[in-house]
Amino acid sequence: MSAAKTYTYKEVAEANGYVIINDKVYDVSEFVNEHPGGDEIIMEFFGKDCTQEFEDIGHSPDAMKTLAKLYKGDVDTTSEKVVIEKEETTENTQQKPDFTKIAVLIVAVAVFLYLKSQKA
Repeated sequence: MSAAKTYTYKEVAEANGYVIINDKVYDVSEFVNEHPGGDEIIMEFFGKDCTQEFEDIGHSPDAMKTLAKLYKGDVDTTSEKVVIEKEETTENTQQKPDFTKIAVLIVAVAVFLYLKSQKA
């Protein structure tokens, strides 16, 4: 059995599809399309430490087995941490609708129409 590879934070950040969970490095690039929560949630954490987010969600024993299969090595916690900033481009960024605002607008219109019909 060979020793696990050790990755710096920079190496993880530069690898396409690697994430850190509990100081371990996983290559989730092949799993992106299979992720039950969708691909965007995983891709958001490419190159980053997503330990807190991973633990906050709470994953099943099957998910933990899948994660174990994706293990690549350990992160060198003494290496310099890398800050990855999201690239924001106006042409590729699509605004998602704010359903709360839409619901409030629909209720307001419904109340207005109801009150108007009561006066007639």
